[in-house]
Amino acid sequence: MLKNCTIALFLSAFATFSTTRSQAQAKIAYINMQQLVTSMPEAKRAYDTLQVYQEELGKDGQALVNEFQQMAAKYQADEPTLKADMKEIRLKQLETAKANIDEYRGRMEQKLSAREQELSAPILAKAKKVVSDLAAEKGIVCVLDSSKDIVVTATCEDLLSAAKQKLGIK
Repeated sequence: MLKNCTIALFLSAFATFSTTRSQAQAKIAYINMQQLVTSMPEAKRAYDTLQVYQEELGKDGQALVNEFQQMAAKYQADEPTLKADMKEIRLKQLETAKANIDEYRGRMEQKLSAREQELSAPILAKAKKVVSDLAAEKGIVCVLDSSKDIVVTATCEDLLSAAKQKLGIK
């Protein structure tokens, strides 16, 4: 029984020592993923595509705003001669037009966000793959993203220039 306890204690101490030793040898690096992604040509094209899409959506929204402004101007011009019932009807029409503008803005933001996600997903995947491949090549077990307000020590390796080189970015 004592012999079994001694062996168990020895194995436990050995496992702890081995784990501590392997953790001390683990290589850690960092990269500013935001800087890497924004320097990729694909990101510039995606941004330009998103700007065009936003302008297209904005034109439709502007048509609604113009229609509302025309209705409001006509109401203000006609108001002194309108009867109470007609005033109420025209005000409700203005409120409906305003609600339509607000609803359109909400849908526009959702569409824009979905399009941005659609365009950026493959770019982020490509950047992550390059960083992952670099880490594997260099024997790095952990890569931290320095664009996320983390503390980076001088003993960590910066992978940004290597990742840019691998992506063909100067």
